Amino acid sequence: MKIGFHGVKDYFHKGKHIGAIWHFLNTLRKFLEENNYNKVVVFWDSDTNSSQRRLIYPKYKLNRRNDSNEIKQDSYEEQKQRVKQYLEEMFVRQLEVENSEADDLIAYYCQISEDENKTIFSSDRDLTQLISEKVSIYSPSTKRYYKMGDTIKMSDFEVPHYNVKTIKILTGDSSDNIDGIFYLGEKTLIKFFPELLEKEVELSDILSKGEELLKENKDNKSLQNLLSGKTKEGIFGDEYYVINKKLIDLDKPLINQEGKDLVRAYYSESLDPDGRGYKNLIRMMMEDGLFKYLPKTDDNWIYFLKPFLKLTRKEKTKFKTKN
Repeated sequence: MKIGFHGVKDYFHKGKHIGAIWHFLNTLRKFLEENNYNKVVVFWDSDTNSSQRRLIYPKYKLNRRNDSNEIKQDSYEEQKQRVKQYLEEMFVRQLEVENSEADDLIAYYCQISEDENKTIFSSDRDLTQLISEKVSIYSPSTKRYYKMGDTIKMSDFEVPHYNVKTIKILTGDSSDNIDGIFYLGEKTLIKFFPELLEKEVELSDILSKGEELLKENKDNKSLQNLLSGKTKEGIFGDEYYVINKKLIDLDKPLINQEGKDLVRAYYSESLDPDGRGYKNLIRMMMEDGLFKYLPKTDDNWIYFLKPFLKLTRKEKTKFKTKN
């Protein structure tokens, strides 16, 4: 949504910007065209998505600024709601849970859907910790898939996906305003713990080895800070690791029971086809002026809708079989 909203600036219809709608739907269309998926779930951040982590860490995402004026904010929200209407007609499941981040919803979905092979469409490196035999990631920013055993590009190194979580707990995450250990950047961390590049390393392994290294390097500030839990804000001891683990580790997603129940429902229940259909889609596309941005052919609407119609048939078959 945001990439389309800020990047596709010159797509308008009757004075209204439609760049976010076009980019979202066309991106999803191309991905469905290239892959034979039989279910699609879109997880949305709620407006209060940061609230649970802010209870643990009040600074969480306070560095995020919204410089958009009121007109732009209204346009973005209007396009988001319109995309949701399209997805309903396209048999795309979608879920937004109050006080929950999409990352947590995705993580919980991955935990409960062991019978499914899943691809997460995201450039967010936080989600690489979810990679498993059943979960791969497609990053639109690098245009490549990441699977079990692959490495992930951090700032200075490529590390195995299963160590991304440990590294971020230690070094923090500037994009989310999460402090790391003072004087312990990525390069310093790898210098002391090169095994992070080669095998799975737990946080406890780092701390145990850190104690041994400090005996040999008693004046090293980075190691001292590592063991005392020191950030630029002060010394927090074990509390630093408890907090950062809760913020970053998706093994225990921050979702309330109601949210978990909703995710389970969207995993297990079939979609009722009543009231949904391609005629509604064509009407909406005409209302939004999307046809003028399709290829100039007689069957351009078929070209655009074909991947969604294929998904529709699969979901209708599941519903009919179940009922």
